[in-house]
Amino acid sequence: MRMTAGRGDRAAPPAPPAPLGQWEVRFADAASAKGWESLTQQARENTYRAWILMRTDPMPLAETPRHHRLKAALAHGTHRGQTCEQWQIRSK
Repeated sequence: MRMTAGRGDRAAPPAPPAPLGQWEVRFADAASAKGWESLTQQARENTYRAWILMRTDPMPLAETPRHHRLKAALAHGTHRGQTCEQWQIRSK
């Protein structure tokens, strides 16, 4: 069952077009959207910083303890038939 926004619900701002050199962040599925909403409620500032990283530098040249490539079976994913690296951004 899909829930729609109703009276008293928070209105998310519409996404602006991605500026040149920035990525557009999209959910892979409904579970991702639900998890993201939960994160924004638990760690709003860190989640915002992660969103900025995903838009501006999703694959940095140097990994950090908080921003690194996933390993083993999770190291790559497929999107629209193209194999892509998968990264993790830790909030704490």
